[in-house]
Amino acid sequence: MTRNDITYSDKIGELRLDIAHPNRKDVVFVLVEGESDIKFYRKLFNQNCRVERIPGGNPKVEDAVEELVKKHSKLIGVRDADFIHLNGLGYSKENIFLTDFHDMEISMILENDCLNAILYEYSDEKNDKFSLIRASIFQVIEQISLLKWLNEKENLEFKFKSTHFQDLISISDSKIYFEPYFNRLLSKSPMAKIKDFGIILAKINELKTQNPDIYQLSNGHDFLKVFSFFLNQNLRAKLSDDSFASMLRIKYSIEEFYKTKLYADILVWAKGMNCVV
Repeated sequence: MTRNDITYSDKIGELRLDIAHPNRKDVVFVLVEGESDIKFYRKLFNQNCRVERIPGGNPKVEDAVEELVKKHSKLIGVRDADFIHLNGLGYSKENIFLTDFHDMEISMILENDCLNAILYEYSDEKNDKFSLIRASIFQVIEQISLLKWLNEKENLEFKFKSTHFQDLISISDSKIYFEPYFNRLLSKSPMAKIKDFGIILAKINELKTQNPDIYQLSNGHDFLKVFSFFLNQNLRAKLSDDSFASMLRIKYSIEEFYKTKLYADILVWAKGMNCVV
């Protein structure tokens, strides 16, 4: 059985047995969503912590914490905020902590030392252009980000997974050809509740008037897709967005994590539980 074959029920059963072991009474369990989260967070928590992946996405991380914290109090979940901060509804779930921005990738992207290291290595751009490159990429994905927010707010049932858009990007104009992208998205979303492009465009333009924080709005994976497209235009060896995500994780330091609200929130919890994370 591979990791991808493990179901939510399988993992909960495994964790129940693990936390019941007498040697685990002082171990802090940290539940996260994906494989990349394990790679990222396990270097930020100390050896007394066990970082474990819960299959099924963020809702399942929340379910797992709610179920398992009854058996083991030294257990937390860390999840991407997604649009929670942007919606302004507040968030209060026991032992669940949110990223500062839309996801942890955005936190890494906003650290100049992380992003600039890649640009120094793989581009010929002068360093005074680096911040403009980052801003331009956020501009490219803005309409997609607004559409994802609209989809979440109105439950429109668009299926964004595997809907590629790199071939629809114009870096020189800092834009994406949005209508062809929308048509591509519709072909993968048979249950979509709105299929008229004009209606969708009007709705996302209305959301844009709210001036949402671009770092809460934007998905880090979308940013990295455009980032890899931008760099690969001038590279002999083509590198994927996953490769650049890995580079960011490697470059991101514990000192940078110390600056986040996520770290501060977890630290308050750990002091209250008299444990070290």
